[in-house]
Amino acid sequence: MSVRGTDNTARIVTDTSLGANLALRFMLDDIDRIANPKTPKKEGDLRSGITKTVLGLKGKIAWNKSYAAIQENNQFVNYTTPGTGPHFAENAVKKVLSDSESYFRKARLI
Repeated sequence: MSVRGTDNTARIVTDTSLGANLALRFMLDDIDRIANPKTPKKEGDLRSGITKTVLGLKGKIAWNKSYAAIQENNQFVNYTTPGTGPHFAENAVKKVLSDSESYFRKARLI
């Protein structure tokens, strides 16, 4: 009597890697969506100068203006656009990470 087995390890690894990549993309898109209305804006294109990249299991979102870090870290006296202010990126990242399980479910990892 013989028994046959199929090794699906390669498929599982590939599917998991693709799912993690997709979950990262979902997370970066939501960070952008959450941070956008809170990003200070008077003139210039701080809101539109964002790049999002996902390479394998690493993701990166960047506000590509030289003054982005100053706007992120410093509280100014008067913001011309109501509801905007510092820590727009940090708060968006914290909110997305607090709900990370939903992104993994959406990518069918769990």
